[in-house]
Amino acid sequence: MKRLFKVFLLLLLVIIFPKNAHAITFSVSKSSDNLKPGASVTITINAEVESNANLSSFTSTLNFDSKLLNYVNGVSGRDGVILNSSNGRVDMSYNGNPINENFTVATLNFTASNQITSDSNSSLSLSLNVTGKNESITSRANSSNIAFATLGTNAFLKSLKIPNATLNPSFRKDIYEYSTDVSDLTEITINAVPASNSAKIQISDNYRNLQKGENLIKIVVTAENGTAKTYNIKVNLTLTPTDEEVLKADATLKSLVVKNQKLTFKPDEKKYFLEVPYKITKLIVTPKATNEKAKVEMSSTKLKVGKNTITIKVTSEDTTNTENYEIVVTRKEQEKEIVQTCPDVTSEKEWFIYSLSMFLIFTVGLVLGYLLKKLEVFNKIKNRLKKKKEKKEEKKKEEELSNTIELDTTKVLEGVKKKN
Repeated sequence: MKRLFKVFLLLLLVIIFPKNAHAITFSVSKSSDNLKPGASVTITINAEVESNANLSSFTSTLNFDSKLLNYVNGVSGRDGVILNSSNGRVDMSYNGNPINENFTVATLNFTASNQITSDSNSSLSLSLNVTGKNESITSRANSSNIAFATLGTNAFLKSLKIPNATLNPSFRKDIYEYSTDVSDLTEITINAVPASNSAKIQISDNYRNLQKGENLIKIVVTAENGTAKTYNIKVNLTLTPTDEEVLKADATLKSLVVKNQKLTFKPDEKKYFLEVPYKITKLIVTPKATNEKAKVEMSSTKLKVGKNTITIKVTSEDTTNTENYEIVVTRKEQEKEIVQTCPDVTSEKEWFIYSLSMFLIFTVGLVLGYLLKKLEVFNKIKNRLKKKKEKKEEKKKEEELSNTIELDTTKVLEGVKKKN
């Protein structure tokens, strides 16, 4: 019974797996996935052939979505393999010497379409038809899928740091202007990390060679789709000056002398005051700079009566600094001749006697003036009364004269009457 079962099993294996049957498998492989618009990809068609399969011919077609993939070119992987392409497909065929080993059918180059607007997947469908020489061949074609992705649009920075320096203001992805101060550094490190791994960063090279003063460093973040954002950092570099540089930048005076005048010079004092008599019309001023190579300019030293300002301007040798000094000179007015009525130097007693006498003289003067004024008034009244009296006497005389004239006239009339 067991022997009979073994024979039956052997016959079944012979029927299912013929002695001379050989398997052929075509498969698809891709060089990359998640293709972005414009990206390149290589698709390879490989064949696994069993030994003594005697593969004499085959036809195979790779179908793809022409809206997502653009066929560029292809290279056959074995002599005798012919490639033909048309819209959405690549045909591969062979008819030649029997093949009994694994081989590459073709290497096909594609680019992803620029019209990809969303993430998606597309199939790479492979069909196969094979024949062998005097052999029975089973064949199989393995297809595949390929993924597509849109270009990144994120052009922000995730972080921005400068070691040993503080950004002002603190970093935030939507703030694009920053400043920082550094001392005695000609090169700094900038740590800029994009928010998207697909974005690219470009930093201006001047952070490696900072100059004294303000340095503008630009950080450009470019997303995959070309969107760009620029972050600016103003780095203000201060350098400890050398002794020579300090001297070249010095615009101070070492000394300031005015001939025949007392002027106490102090290096940190910029304004001085002098008063001179009327007879002085010009001053001789000698300023001396701390750095002999500094430029010293001075305004006119001629004086007018009243206030005069003499300006001294010092410009440093490197022309970066200036200092201004002023001498305010008051020239007195011409003195008038003064009649001295009392000694220049008097004692308190003398001054008291002098003051008292002047007071008495002033008082007597007032009294005399008052009396004289009163006398004048009295005389005016007297004169008025006198004139009044004289007018009365004149009037009386006129009346007496009038009476005399009337009497004479009466007598004349009486004499005439008598004659008649």
